[in-house]
Amino acid sequence: MVAGERVGILGVGGLGHLAIQFAAKMGCEVVVFSGSDSKKEEALKLGATEFYATKGLKELKLEAGRGIDRLLITSSVQVDWSIYLPVLNPRATVYPLSVSEDNLSVPYMPLLVNGLRVQGSVVGSRQTHRDMIEFAAAQGIKPITMTFPMTKDGIEEAFQTLNDGKMRYRGVLVAQ
Repeated sequence: MVAGERVGILGVGGLGHLAIQFAAKMGCEVVVFSGSDSKKEEALKLGATEFYATKGLKELKLEAGRGIDRLLITSSVQVDWSIYLPVLNPRATVYPLSVSEDNLSVPYMPLLVNGLRVQGSVVGSRQTHRDMIEFAAAQGIKPITMTFPMTKDGIEEAFQTLNDGKMRYRGVLVAQ
C-alpha cells in the first residue's frame, strides 16, 4: 500500500480491525465495508475515512466518487462481486486474506476489461513480520481483545461469544 491510495477493507473483525489501522497509519484513505452499521463507530475510530453497510445493497455509491485502488477481503464469506467490482479503479488489486472452504469465483469480464488483479499470498517472511511488528509498535497499532479464563467454562464462553457474533475482535484465553 502506498500513501494516498484508497484502500477498501471488506469485513471488520479480527483481521479487518488491524487492516484498518495499518492502512490508515500508512497514509491511505480507508474505506470500510461491513454487513451492518454495528461496527461503524469503531471502524472510524480505528482510522476509516468512509464506512458502508452493505447487507441488502444492490449497488454501492462511494461518497468521494473515487474508486478503490486495493480491496482487502478480511471476511470469510463469499463476496457479492456485483457490488464491489463497479467501485474498483482500473488496475485495482484484490487481496483475499481470510480462509474459506469455498472457491473464489470472480466474473471474467470486469476482471479483464478493467485489468484487475487478484493477489494471493501465504504467510509473510520473518523479515516481513519483524517489519510489521516494528511499524505497529512505532504507530501504536494494537489489537482489540476480549479475554476469557483458560478454563472449560472460559473456553465455552469464548466460543459462545464468537458464535453469537459478539467477539470484539480477538479472543484471548488467559491462564488463571
